[in-house]
Amino acid sequence: MIGGRSAAPVLGSVRWVLGVLIFWEALVVLGRSGPTNWWGWPIGPFDLLHLVLVLPLFTLAFGRLFLAVTQSSYGSLNTYTLTASPLAWVFWTGLGLALAGQGVHAAGQLLSSAVPEVVSRGEYGEMVRFFDNSLGLWLFGMGFTAMSLVITLLGQGSAQRVIGPERTVIIAGSLLTYGSGILFFGVEQRQLVPAIICAALLVAPGLRYFSLREVGHDPLSLLVVPGAGAAGLILFAWGLLVGGQPTWPW
Repeated sequence: MIGGRSAAPVLGSVRWVLGVLIFWEALVVLGRSGPTNWWGWPIGPFDLLHLVLVLPLFTLAFGRLFLAVTQSSYGSLNTYTLTASPLAWVFWTGLGLALAGQGVHAAGQLLSSAVPEVVSRGEYGEMVRFFDNSLGLWLFGMGFTAMSLVITLLGQGSAQRVIGPERTVIIAGSLLTYGSGILFFGVEQRQLVPAIICAALLVAPGLRYFSLREVGHDPLSLLVVPGAGAAGLILFAWGLLVGGQPTWPW
């Protein structure tokens, strides 16, 4: 552990974050394959759960993790460390951008699927697709990256080393969340270079205090570095192989 940092429930907060992100992804997958309406409402049950539950749970999970790493870094919680320090400003701004981006994306996605095809080909359809595929995802990506950077910078070394099966679970969770998210942005949204830059920004702070071997036992590093690193390397190699923007082979 880094000297001078007090013990904090960082590991439990990491579990919360991974659980919420995996729950989010499961609702997205179920929403795409499940019913498109429910009880006569023009929205499926999984889409409704996604709209109602995901953003509050996302806010609570990352807020709890920020509180844990702030306490471990500064030794106490006060107004300055929570709201007025530079890193706190970056975190709360990032959280706001992520929430706004996800809200815009979700609204654009619902509108895009609800309008008739003849309408979707016109100017209204272009505007909806802009909110769905461009503005919303960019806002969320920038906000999520900023939050993750702050948490990694503040929280490294704030919890005891993770070993055994729990270490494997966190690594798998990182690959499922950060890894799949960066891959989706780089391939599905055709943003190869920004996705690689995002992965590099998230991996670099992971090596700030620790060697690569020690990173493999730190909860905050394990949350971010395995997924972001794997996605960045895959996108970089894939881009070199295809000589440009990769696309899904199916």
